[in-house]
Amino acid sequence: MEKRLHTATITIYNRDASYQKVQELLHKHAPNISLRVGYPMEDKGVAIIFLILKMTTDELGAISGQLGQLKDVSIKTTTLDIQ
Repeated sequence: MEKRLHTATITIYNRDASYQKVQELLHKHAPNISLRVGYPMEDKGVAIIFLILKMTTDELGAISGQLGQLKDVSIKTTTLDIQ
């Protein structure tokens, strides 16, 4: 299967409870992450992470499924229509 470019926006609604688990999952997929930008909102206990990923759609489904199962974590992905 062909690797394509995707974007992902991860919202962590409870940094204290979920941030470490998100970090561990992202670390496992680090070779496929082309860009990572994080915006912690410490006063609200929320963090937003924006990613550009280069992976197959199966790999994207796996990481987004794992992240989506975490409590207080939301993920939205988009596949880019470029080669």
